[in-house]
Amino acid sequence: MQNPAAEISDVFHKLTMASTQEIQLNTIKTYFTPDAGFKHPLCKVQQGENSRENLLGIYQWYRIMSPKIIGEVKSVIYDASLDVIILEVVQTFHIFLSPFKPAKSRLNVRLTLQDIGGLHYISLQEDYYHPEDLIALVLPPLIPIVSLILIIAAYISNIGAAVGHSVGFTGMKSEAPLSNGNGKRR
Repeated sequence: MQNPAAEISDVFHKLTMASTQEIQLNTIKTYFTPDAGFKHPLCKVQQGENSRENLLGIYQWYRIMSPKIIGEVKSVIYDASLDVIILEVVQTFHIFLSPFKPAKSRLNVRLTLQDIGGLHYISLQEDYYHPEDLIALVLPPLIPIVSLILIIAAYISNIGAAVGHSVGFTGMKSEAPLSNGNGKRR
């Protein structure tokens, strides 16, 4: 890519929503280094010699599982000093055999670029999902259960903090007593 910030949305669409195998293959070969890596909560391609071929297999399987993907790049942040792009993406991924209604999921994609001859190539793709968004990909009906588990975990954290504070353990040094919640020091 000559201008990563301007070109990356088109690259994303060609990778995930290509109308032909040739477009997807050419996109991988054009924009990824031969030793590109991929990290996702459900799979990983280790960077190494010809790893781009394994990355292609991931994208091909992605399209086989969900032939009609709908995706939109909501935000692009390009840090030229690090040669890194961060994408915020919303997608609807529906496994073709799934009886469940598809759900939208949000993810952040971190792309580490490598400058080769003045062009920027993707050397590592890392996909980050919130747990609710990850479950939306595979079992949308479980979203409320995952949400409830996360809410319970927050309550448990607060109970743990209250117990820790009550016995004087905070894990930190304190110059003055902490506020009791009404803005006044204890």
